[in-house]
Amino acid sequence: MNLIQKPPHKNEQHSVIEDRLLRASDVQRELGISRATAYRMMTDGTLPVYRFPGQQGGRNMVRVSYKDLHEWREAHRAQPRNVISQLMANVGFRKC
Repeated sequence: MNLIQKPPHKNEQHSVIEDRLLRASDVQRELGISRATAYRMMTDGTLPVYRFPGQQGGRNMVRVSYKDLHEWREAHRAQPRNVISQLMANVGFRKC
């Protein structure tokens, strides 16, 4: 009996996404943003998160599922925004 398994085909490797819980620093690397921005997105509801009570009365933990982050990123890639208009709206400028 042969116990060595054949490695999956290249296409099969891309279809399987391992899930794990990410910290703000992991989200930072995945999205290419600052850690502060990643943490803000995690706490203000922009990203889907899991919240856990801290150990021994410490701070609560906030984590993002890798799969959820991947799905969120794909959904938001499909909706391009005009960055300049968005920035102007946030600052309070109006078009003339």
